[in-house]
Amino acid sequence: MKQLLDGFLFVRSDDMLKAVGIISEYNPFHNGHLYQIRKAKEITNADLCIVVMSGNWVQRGQPSAFDKWNRAKSALENGVDLVVELPFQYSVQPASIFAKAAINILGALKCRWLSFGSENPEINFDKLSTINLDNPEYFKNYKETYTAAIQKLIYENIGISINKPNDILSFNYAIYNKQLSNPMKLIPIKRILSNHNDSEIINSDLNISSATSIRKNINNFSKLSNVVPKSTLEMIRTNYFVDWNIFWKYLKYKILTNSVKELRNIYQMTEGLEYRFKKYAKMSTNFDDFLIKLKTKRYTFARLRRLCVYVLINFKSTDFDATNEYIRVLGFNNLGRAYLKQIKKVIDMMIISKPSKKLLEKELKFDYLSGNIYSIESEKNEDLYKVPLIF
Repeated sequence: MKQLLDGFLFVRSDDMLKAVGIISEYNPFHNGHLYQIRKAKEITNADLCIVVMSGNWVQRGQPSAFDKWNRAKSALENGVDLVVELPFQYSVQPASIFAKAAINILGALKCRWLSFGSENPEINFDKLSTINLDNPEYFKNYKETYTAAIQKLIYENIGISINKPNDILSFNYAIYNKQLSNPMKLIPIKRILSNHNDSEIINSDLNISSATSIRKNINNFSKLSNVVPKSTLEMIRTNYFVDWNIFWKYLKYKILTNSVKELRNIYQMTEGLEYRFKKYAKMSTNFDDFLIKLKTKRYTFARLRRLCVYVLINFKSTDFDATNEYIRVLGFNNLGRAYLKQIKKVIDMMIISKPSKKLLEKELKFDYLSGNIYSIESEKNEDLYKVPLIF
């Protein structure tokens, strides 16, 4: 039985808390995210919701619109009970690496369910999870993007076409969830009203619009007030909005001052891309112009943006570690704190709440470095001496 005494939650050993996990970026948190959290709790009857969230740089190679602490705060104010950070080296990655790391964290946190948004939740994701992604034969056509190769692979194996962003991520979640010693039960929730890349705010009774449309209308507070919770609107009003334009001059400097050999050592700098970086950095006047010049059929914009992040951070091939070593806690409420206490003896990852200088030099090195670069204009401290938000 759960009891609330003097504002603190106590849980008897015969009534263990059960958690539903969500993987997200909350860039920024909006009504669609609120809808998913409520539906996930309703369907599972979970006691609490745990979110693993990207930090200051997100999966498609962009700086998050607002820093990780403000985004974690919005989540905790709107139904999330525990927020942990997906480390930099996994968050700015293709869907497969992003998904595997996030799934491993939620698995380590002993979540019973995994809830995710899907354009087509009727898809049998358990069946999809039987496809073997480790077979290099599937990815021999170097003219195909990774996403195109995955779509072809799925269709050839089970005769289903998957081409929506959330469904592709969901496929990867299912694959890596199946590899856990105790897989979570999959809870797909239909994405409603807006698509991932919709650029216009949608007016409807449910007031749900995509994060893309919200970022594109970031200064139109009258429109945003209908599609985000009050806490997110306040965050937008009072905090620094971050995009790639802020970092262009620093990226250009890094490209022009590094040698071709140094650029070649950057993570994922393959097939002579270092020469294209050198050539077009000199010719470009802004970040979008640079990306357009870099673009070929072989590379998606997301792939090139991620590579730009690696150059900016000086993230080398030797820096990538495919194993999760820690869980960084960004914030929790009483339920989240009680749950951490409940599982601390059985969890097999180090939990970091207050990072020491030693941790910032080792395990959190690239979270710390990427946070310092992220805050180069705002000058806000992102990691040193920062402790979890408590609600």
